[in-house]
Amino acid sequence: MTRPRDETFRVDLEDSVTRVMAGWNATRPDLPVGPIAITARLARLHALLGPRLEEVFRRFGARGTDFAVLATLVRLEGNSVSQRRLGTELGLSPGTVSIRIDRLVGQGLVERRTDPDDGRGAVISIAPRGRELFEACAPEHLTNARELLSGLAEDERDELGRLLGKLLYTLEEPLLREDPGASALGLDVEGAPIALERRRAVGLPPVTGLLVRQVDPGGPAAASGIRPGDLLTSADGRPLRTRQDLQVAVMGSRGRRRSIALEITRGAEPMRVAMSLPKQ
Repeated sequence: MTRPRDETFRVDLEDSVTRVMAGWNATRPDLPVGPIAITARLARLHALLGPRLEEVFRRFGARGTDFAVLATLVRLEGNSVSQRRLGTELGLSPGTVSIRIDRLVGQGLVERRTDPDDGRGAVISIAPRGRELFEACAPEHLTNARELLSGLAEDERDELGRLLGKLLYTLEEPLLREDPGASALGLDVEGAPIALERRRAVGLPPVTGLLVRQVDPGGPAAASGIRPGDLLTSADGRPLRTRQDLQVAVMGSRGRRRSIALEITRGAEPMRVAMSLPKQ
C-alpha cells in the first residue's frame, strides 16, 4: 500500500499593499515597484501600530516619546547619562532631546544637573516619580506589544526582527564609526544605501556594495591597490551590503588562510584583487 504523499499548501495572504502591487504590475509593468512591497508595508504598519501603542502610554498620562526616555534611563542605570548620550541612544538631534528633557523636567519625571566633566553639558537621571511611571507602565506596554505581534509565530517574529535589524543597520549611522572588519583591512567604508546614492549622484551604474571612503596608506587595502571611491561588491564570494558582511568575511578567511578575495567596481569597471590579511 502506497502511503499518501504529504503536501504543503501555501496560501498567499492579500493585504492592502498586495492589491497596490497588483495594480501597478497590471497598469505599469515597466516600473520596478518591488521595493514598495516593503517600504509601503513598513509605513502602513507604523500608522497602525503607533496609535495602539500610544493607548497604553496615554492611560498613564504619558506619551510614547516620554516612555522611551524613561526606559533608556532605567536601562542605563548606574551610568552617568549625559544629555548628549541620551540623544544618541534615542536617535535624536540635540535640539529635539533638549526639548523633550525640558518637558519631562517640568513634569517632575527626570532630573537634570550640570555635568561635572563638562561644564557646558548636562547629566540626566530618572526622578522617583518617573520611576514609578515606568514600573507601572512597562508590564502593560510589553503585554500590548506581544499581543500586537500575536499574528506571527515565535520563529517568525525572530526572523522578522533579524531582517528589520539588518535593514536598520544599513541605514542608521553607527554609534562608533570604526568597524573591526574594515579596520583590519586598513580602510573605511559606507554601507550599500549610501554607496548607491553616491554613485547615482555622479552618474555611475547602480551596483550594490560597500563604498570605500578612506584607505590607510600603510594597510593591506592600499597594498592591494584599492582606492577611495572603489566599490567592494563581494569578499570570498560573499555579497557585501553591510560592514558586518565584510567583518564576517575577514573573520572567516583568517580561519582558513592569510588572504581574502575581493571583487570591486572602479567606476563602471569590475575588478578582482587578492588582499593579504594582517596577522592576528
